Amino acid sequence: MKKITILAIILSLLPIASFAQDAGVYDGKTVRAVNVKTLRVKPSVVKKKFPISQGDTFTGENYDLAKQALHDMRIFKTIDFAITENEDASIDINIDAKDGFYVFPLIMGTGGSKSTFAAALMEANLFKLGEAVFLFGAFNSDGYAATGAFGLKNSFFSLGFGGFEYKEKVFKNGSFNSSGLFSSSSDNLENFGKPVKEYGVDAKSIKMSWSKSLSERTSVSAGADIAQVKYTGQNIPQDSGSHNKISVSIRHSKNFSASGSGIAMGALLGIGLSDIKDRLADLPKTKYGYAGSISYENGGTYLGADYSISKLSLKVSAAAELKKRHVLNFGISAAKAFETPYFDTIRSVEMLSSKGIYSRDFRGEEAAGANVSFTYYLIKNKTGLLTVMPFAETAVVRGGSSVKNHSGVGATVSYRLWRIPFPIGLNYTHNVSDGSYSVSFLFGG
Repeated sequence: MKKITILAIILSLLPIASFAQDAGVYDGKTVRAVNVKTLRVKPSVVKKKFPISQGDTFTGENYDLAKQALHDMRIFKTIDFAITENEDASIDINIDAKDGFYVFPLIMGTGGSKSTFAAALMEANLFKLGEAVFLFGAFNSDGYAATGAFGLKNSFFSLGFGGFEYKEKVFKNGSFNSSGLFSSSSDNLENFGKPVKEYGVDAKSIKMSWSKSLSERTSVSAGADIAQVKYTGQNIPQDSGSHNKISVSIRHSKNFSASGSGIAMGALLGIGLSDIKDRLADLPKTKYGYAGSISYENGGTYLGADYSISKLSLKVSAAAELKKRHVLNFGISAAKAFETPYFDTIRSVEMLSSKGIYSRDFRGEEAAGANVSFTYYLIKNKTGLLTVMPFAETAVVRGGSSVKNHSGVGATVSYRLWRIPFPIGLNYTHNVSDGSYSVSFLFGG
């Protein structure tokens, strides 16, 4: 089965690891002052984002993390760092940051039998606070979604709503067709067997979330999802009604930062490219890192829900960034639903890496997954990056007494100009579980 789709994803890149380099020879010295010079943003904003303060004991590792924290704000054209040693053997850290701002609208579209149209508006540092604002809306034949998000200092807030109305098909092997804004088309799924059930799903929700960075390594988040689900047709699931729930999570990492690999929309204006020299430079040696997160969801009558919901999930990643900046990534994940209605059961795609594109999925009460990928730069220069990324992933889902496997292999080839934040390329995914495959043109993902 061949499916041709076009993805329009506005989130800069598939996440990869980003590592800091060794700082130098000032370990153990006391920081007497952190001096900041800027063009627009208030120096106090930069100081709060820079996690080294007066009186701290300097280490090269912490200094590298602190520098990357400023680069990750993605509002600077250049940042110059300098360390000066004082007569009392203390040091001063001097930062000369040339910041800018941007307001960028974007209209996108996807082709194929499941066309998606989207519009976005992004703003950063317009009010000289180092803030970021993101507005997004999209719709296709499955439904619509809109999100507004606001980031300031070390906190991030978002509010979104959506409504999806689609046909869900359940097949003999227990799989069902994917749905959503950027899912693969479900055409010709019957080539792998007629569905044993088919019914309509009408799901509407309002989602709110908040996250805060406690340090450059640790962050926490919390959210709420107010959802209503209705079914139409024959042999429908018996969980129509309110599916309200709340969630909490914590993430910790070392030498591993997905955000550090991102490029802001301001790249079109030369903003957000302040660490290009570091990215192009070879590493003195291979860098290793890890990231782990644990999340918990809960719902019940105390939230006005018609069903009890209790789910726990865990994700762990490890990476090695080689001297030439090629990155080898490993990931494992697991989830368990202690109490959950059918609509909120765990989906196999949630246990995968998101690098593959699939038209069918499995769901159940317990799941585990593993993935590996290798990001190799065929070309890496001041103009842009030509990247090939092979991947393999697998997930196992248990629903009742049934255990199902969802596995895939494939590769993405893409090219990105540094000044254009959207890479273009092709993704090929072979679904090992059912023999289907997807060939997709990528723009922005």
